Parts: sequence; C-alpha cells; structure tokens
Amino acid sequence: MNHNNFDNLSLGSGKVKQISISEKVDQKKIEKILLNNTSFFEKFLKEKRDKYGQEILDSLTKDKKLNFSINKHTELFITKNQKDIIKVIKYIIFRYKFLRSGKDKINLTYPPYLIIEPVSTCNLKCPFCFQTDKSFTRKPYMGIMNFQLFKKIVDEANEIGVGAITLASRGEPTMHKQLAEMLEYAGKKENIFEIKLNTNATLLNKNICHSIFKNNITQVVISADHYIKVNFERLRLNSNFEEVVKNADLLFNTRKKYYPNSLTEIRVSGIDMEKNLNREKFKKFWIQRCDHVTASFPLERWNTYKNEKHPSINDPCENFWDRMYVWFDGKVNPCDADYKSQLSYGNYNEASIKKIWNDKLISKLRNSHLKGDRNKITPCDRCGVTFQ
Repeated sequence: MNHNNFDNLSLGSGKVKQISISEKVDQKKIEKILLNNTSFFEKFLKEKRDKYGQEILDSLTKDKKLNFSINKHTELFITKNQKDIIKVIKYIIFRYKFLRSGKDKINLTYPPYLIIEPVSTCNLKCPFCFQTDKSFTRKPYMGIMNFQLFKKIVDEANEIGVGAITLASRGEPTMHKQLAEMLEYAGKKENIFEIKLNTNATLLNKNICHSIFKNNITQVVISADHYIKVNFERLRLNSNFEEVVKNADLLFNTRKKYYPNSLTEIRVSGIDMEKNLNREKFKKFWIQRCDHVTASFPLERWNTYKNEKHPSINDPCENFWDRMYVWFDGKVNPCDADYKSQLSYGNYNEASIKKIWNDKLISKLRNSHLKGDRNKITPCDRCGVTFQ
C-alpha cells in the first residue's frame, strides 16, 4: 500500500464521516514545524526505537514532507502544542500508527484508540439514533460506569500505548455525576495524547466546563444539528434550543475568560438528517461559539439489526484493528452500530485490554472480514460503512 495516499481521516473514519465546512488544513505549516525539529526526532528515535516513527522521519528528511495527510484536528493539536516538541513527536507517531493499523489491518497488539462509555442512556431521543429503539432503552443495556472500573481502564490504557480515548458512545456522558473526576483522572496520563468528550450540551455546567479546561481535554464535540430552533428541537428530540446555545456559550466563554491559553478545541458537529442543511448558515451560527464546525449525513443506526443488507459492501471494517469500545459494564465491542453487543468479544472485568484485544473471538472476526465474509456476519452485513 502507498502510505502517501492516506485521506484526511479522523478518529472515527469511514465513507460517511464528519466533513469540515469551509475549513482548509495547512499541511505545509505542520510539516515545517516537524522539519525544523528533525534533530529532536532523531534523538527521540535513538532512545525509543519505533519503526513507524522512523518511516515518518525518513519521509521528512528525504521528501521534506509527511508520508500521510493530516486532518484539521491534528493541525490544531500540533499548532497548539508546538512548544512541547517531544509531545508533538509522540503524537504524530501515534496518529500514524492509528492510520496504518486500520488501513493496512495491522494488529499493534493493543488498540490505539479506546471509546469509553460513562453512561449508556441519553436524555434525548434523536430520530437518527438507536436511543429510539425501545428494546434497547431498558435493562440490561442501560447503566452507569463505576468510577473504579473507569480508573482501571485508563491506567492500563496509559501503560500499553493507547494514544487516544473518547468519553462517549451509546449515551450522554454528562449524565454521569462523576464526569468531572473522570476528566481529571484521564487528563493526568502522559501517554494518552487525545482525550475527547462528546456531548449534546444539554447538561453542561460550570463544574464540567472548568474540569475540561483545567485538565487540558483535547477536544469537546458538541452535537448540534441545526441553527433554527424548530428544526433543532425536531432533530434533537426533548432538547431546548436556547438551553443548548446557552451552554455552548458557557463552555466557549469559560475558556475565553479563565483559560485564554487553553489547548482545548471546541467543535460543533451536526447530522444532516434530511440532506438539505444550509451548511454555510449552520457554520455561521455555530462558529461564534466554537473553533471548528463539521457536518455529516446519518448512518442507518436507529435500528441496525433491521436494516437492509448491503451485499455490495464487503470490505474489512477498520474498527477491528484501530479501536475498542468499552461499555459502562466493562463489556467490549467493535463498534456502537452493534449497540446490543451481538459481536462483543470480551469483558474488561474478566481480562485485560491486551488479552481481550488478542483473544480468539476478535481474531476470528478479523479473519472473517479479511476473507470476504463480512456479508455473513450480523450486523456487519447491514452496517453501510465502507472504507474503500
């Protein structure tokens, strides 16, 4: 595979992905930062031999450019952290490993990315989400993660090389009463470079906002799908548009007033449910209270298991190589499109991240996808996501 042809992939890649609205990625600026510090890169690799890091350095020294394309988030992260060049070097190696593992189906022996679910329930019932499936919003699927379990997961992630975690998944994380403590605990880990929080912003408060910035959370993604009240509340069912805007302003202004040098990026992310969103007006409204605005079309995930099959989509899913989902109860899953965990391949209460990641259950799933048998696995056969 030609590693110079990676797309602008983010954590959460696929054919249906978040698309920046009128944003340009300044790849050359980032390459200049790295090129000005190749001596630090060389010294780092002498102490920490890493073949992926060496591939990056070789490209910088020979071709004067990176051997993969970056996305907007990577540009922002490196720009904001450029005074800590060792952190930047570790980060760019992590990003490259993340991309290579998914694209080339490489098992790094550990997942480079974890999605941890503080809460599986949600206070909204958006029509494009599986929270509208009444067979899901009941036991055993609903629950809250024990804080001790969370700390145990984060401790191991920091030790084994997991470079990024997202607090989110099937539910709304701000419903967890100890979310601020979770952010503080994860924020102290030196080997976890990206910590992302996804939220619908309905329950954001001063305590959570201050915890986000005190602990240098990398990115907060606010899910907001429109700029007009009636459409917003129709798409974000049970929400109050004014409350969400007020809370988004609270987050933005907390950073501006108390943390002017914060490295935290605030992004507003929308689902263009009816495929008629005026994206420029959407951006114009939300960019006043964030750094970056994106939008995507919906995936068929409001009832994955009853979707029509997609016989033409049979390429191997990258999730089996580049990420692990950990539910509130410790159950591990390859994705949240399979929100009822039919493909669960372990439980963190019974084994370590590394052991689960290399277990025969997930190995069998990886091999099935590689052999072209994705269309024989439910719900992979009706997912709709392709990485081609």
